[in-house]
Amino acid sequence: MRFSSRTKRLIGSAVAVASLGVAVPLAATGTAQADPNSGRVKVSGTVSCERFEDASPDAVTITPKGKTAKADQLPGEDVAESFSLTFTQVPKKGLSANAKVTCVDDDGDKHTFGKSFKITRPPGTTETQAFSLK
Repeated sequence: MRFSSRTKRLIGSAVAVASLGVAVPLAATGTAQADPNSGRVKVSGTVSCERFEDASPDAVTITPKGKTAKADQLPGEDVAESFSLTFTQVPKKGLSANAKVTCVDDDGDKHTFGKSFKITRPPGTTETQAFSLK
């Protein structure tokens, strides 16, 4: 059975919304963990462009205060995509940061939105900080 591009997007949107329901509680509960003796933190999660009609994520850029921005270019095939960026020399008190999402719609127009958050490295055994952008 063949599905139209619009039908594929609708199905993808439903799957993305369902998966975000799982990802958002993780971000809300602060599941950031890192080695307290290491300044290395991986920020990863899901980004969604569902707020814009027929748009897909193109890039996520995270800029920690006083540091160089890092970007993850995304495939842009789905309404929601996964991203992952690694930062080094994150101090024990953490770093304030701004995340910017660039979305591209079917006409090639770009849309952006942002969110402020803190990159942290609390005690734990992994270096991953979950973060959802929606």
